[in-house]
Amino acid sequence: MKKNAILYFAFIVAFAISTVVYSQQINRSPLVKDQNPETDSILKVAKNQIHLFIDNIPETNIGDYGFNNKEEFKKITFDNPVKIYTLIDSGIVFTATWRVPVVVENEYRALLTIIKENNEYKAVDYGARLLAKEFFQQKTDETIGLLRVYELKSDFIIEKTTNEQLKFIPIQNGKGKSYNLVDIINMVKNN
Repeated sequence: MKKNAILYFAFIVAFAISTVVYSQQINRSPLVKDQNPETDSILKVAKNQIHLFIDNIPETNIGDYGFNNKEEFKKITFDNPVKIYTLIDSGIVFTATWRVPVVVENEYRALLTIIKENNEYKAVDYGARLLAKEFFQQKTDETIGLLRVYELKSDFIIEKTTNEQLKFIPIQNGKGKSYNLVDIINMVKNN
């Protein structure tokens, strides 16, 4: 009897877990590689809150938001959230902000901004169509985030080099250029 009760309990637990996992599946782009609880939570918020930003886009402005038509809304998937950092004094600080690439047919169309506030994730902005395209074209497997330098009004892709150093590649006109942190700090000082 005790053995049957244990088997029954195990079955109920397995069923409950599979139901929860199935109900929380996210429309992931095939580009998504990072799978961890934080990423899953952020992507779930993106999926559940994207409509707050796109449902009321006027048909005449749809191109400004990265779409060709409203039918593409049904094809939206998401790529890995991009951690956003900023420069404070002479260091890099994580801002508890992520930009989630909105993908349609394997093309970055825009970025959905997700923040963590009071231990909860929420979507707060949508757009950055051009930044999304530039980021997609320049990111590599070594890309770990995006540095926003407000003093320079610039964004830099952050990559980790093979010797665990960071290099910063400017998004605008960044082809072939990279900087270290000292270079960025000096740019701010000379600005």
